[in-house]
Amino acid sequence: MRWNVAVFGGGIAGISAAVNAYRSGKSVILVEQSFTIGGNATSGLVNPFMRYWLDNKILAGEFFQEILGDLKDYNARFKNTFDSEMLKIILFKKLEGVTLLFRSIPIEVYRKHKTIKKVIVQSSLGNRYEIEADLFIDATGDSTLAYLSGCKVESGDETGTNQATTLMFVIGNVDFHKVRESIRKDPDNFFKWVSPDAEVLSVAGYFKEIKKARKEGLTYPSDYFFFVQLPGEGRVTVNTTHIGVKTTDDFEVSKAMEVGHKQVYDVFRFSKEYVPGFENSYIEKIANILGIRESRRGTGLYKFKGNDVLQKSKFSDGVINACYGIDVHKKEHKIDKAESEFVPKYEDYYQIPLRALISKDVENLAVIGRGLSSDFLGQSAARIMPTCVDMGEVAGKLAGKVQKSFREAISEF
Repeated sequence: MRWNVAVFGGGIAGISAAVNAYRSGKSVILVEQSFTIGGNATSGLVNPFMRYWLDNKILAGEFFQEILGDLKDYNARFKNTFDSEMLKIILFKKLEGVTLLFRSIPIEVYRKHKTIKKVIVQSSLGNRYEIEADLFIDATGDSTLAYLSGCKVESGDETGTNQATTLMFVIGNVDFHKVRESIRKDPDNFFKWVSPDAEVLSVAGYFKEIKKARKEGLTYPSDYFFFVQLPGEGRVTVNTTHIGVKTTDDFEVSKAMEVGHKQVYDVFRFSKEYVPGFENSYIEKIANILGIRESRRGTGLYKFKGNDVLQKSKFSDGVINACYGIDVHKKEHKIDKAESEFVPKYEDYYQIPLRALISKDVENLAVIGRGLSSDFLGQSAARIMPTCVDMGEVAGKLAGKVQKSFREAISEF
């Protein structure tokens, strides 16, 4: 079976790549390991879309803005938060014309010199298929295709330690009036950036309640309780569970799902017993996949670095504009005063160059999403969903322009 473009990974980056390549006139197949699309944005319940604007200017690309518009039209968006179920419907509609292959993973890559010729995939039914294409896009999030192709990959920080993982979940029937009153009464009990007057409540803190709960024997996985208001009535997404694992170890990641569910209940129980506004709440849903922030990173023609974020680097081949800062969730995370009082500033943007998306070892391979070519700190900033969508848009449109190698486009810059 042959296509012009083969995209591996049906998360939000891979969808962006597949749709934009198809719209550019190419035949496209999208191979996804699960039975649905959207990845962390849907099955992972990751919310909100982290900062994609600077002052009043939207930095994100056209396709992401198109998604925002669709979410609004479907009444499924509240500022930068969104309804994950409606997002699935929107994304499936956008994929019309793209060949979909679910429940399948790449297991072998046939490569000749610096070119991938074909990829063998296997479905959960045990069926195997040969995928031939001119161009391949790795949007697996784990750089799986790059890894199987024999490309150099990296994982973790200088010690090999990966960012902690999180199992997201949604709580319903929260009384936001009580939440806002709690913040007004005791602002020092929260991170400094938390505001009771925010249109979209984003709340992290309850330091005193956690200390009291632990003293009374409740197990709790973090030093704070963090949730964000969602569309609908009294709904919040909870980003509080914290599981440190080696994210390239299948057994550790599998165990993390078990631990994550225990932590979900511990956090929920804490919220009902100790947090004003959560007394009558309930668990609406728990993510189907573990929220992995970082695992393998590919090696491209350029390695996007933490210093590029800090120095707000611009490039002649800068194709993505972003402003989200370095954000590392350490394996062992303890909140100190400096962190609780830190308020992020957004004064300028940085760029991600095209070279960071193009494989150094294979000419017809692009690696996008959280697996882009980057160091540990650079990846921690670039991994957010709006930026990943932009990577997909760039790679997809580029696939529409070139024939056999992504490097054909470098001369344009």
